[in-house]
Amino acid sequence: MKQILVATDFSTRSDRALRRAVLTARQVRAELTLVHVVDDDQPNYLIERQKTAAAEILQQTVSTLADVDQIRAEWLITTGDAFTGILQVAEEADPALIIVGPHRRQFLDTFVGTTAERTIRRSRHPILMANAVPSGPYRRSLVAVDFDEASEVAINATSELDIATAGDIIALHLFDAPAIGMMKRAMEVQDAIDHYVSQQEDRARSELTSFLAKCRLDCAQLMLSPLKGSASAAISACAIEQEADLIVLGTNQRKGLERFLLGSVAQGVLLDATQDVLIVPVIAADDLTINS
Repeated sequence: MKQILVATDFSTRSDRALRRAVLTARQVRAELTLVHVVDDDQPNYLIERQKTAAAEILQQTVSTLADVDQIRAEWLITTGDAFTGILQVAEEADPALIIVGPHRRQFLDTFVGTTAERTIRRSRHPILMANAVPSGPYRRSLVAVDFDEASEVAINATSELDIATAGDIIALHLFDAPAIGMMKRAMEVQDAIDHYVSQQEDRARSELTSFLAKCRLDCAQLMLSPLKGSASAAISACAIEQEADLIVLGTNQRKGLERFLLGSVAQGVLLDATQDVLIVPVIAADDLTINS
């Protein structure tokens, strides 16, 4: 049976993650593991007091899940930095999915350095950020496709997790049409520009169809658009236009100094999206350890 790991700090944001976890567990017949991390940068007596209080809340929650939702669950408490604790538990439990609540949005907001960003950046497991108020299974999912390994892994994970099969799946590809700017500067007639864009779209559509067939996602609705400006903004705008309630992205794990950065597209979507976002990492065979 699949295992879903839910990170909770008992905030309303974590409640959103827990509710999405319950709906997902019911849909895919999974069990839940609730994990709470107590900050260890404080006196021992405060740590123990917080662990005792957390254990009472978690036990009550697990009992309610069993009695009301008929969902089997267990709980764990660990100490340390929040993202480190979540990832350590994930390494031991090896869940099919980790669910976290939305990051705290503030004035002049930034996603870099938040617990969610640090957890997603270093996770070897798919992570679902539950941004929206959960109300049921996903009705429409938007999968960003770029013909690379990350896209293939994201599509495969979506299929294996089985969380998007209840609704429509849209495969979005933002294709390059690099000559548009030059043609406009040369004052080409609009018909010529439209013809060029149409040619590039036809080429991209053929590649997208072949790629989805290889990934066994022939059922997806195709959506193509020339890439203009920010890819993350285009993905978010398309999700809103198509009324998608889940965005799926694949990301490549990075090494060295680059590992301290999450891909700009994923980061932009995670920062701005009001929909739930599923991030699926590509794991290198020689990179199977957690670096803190």
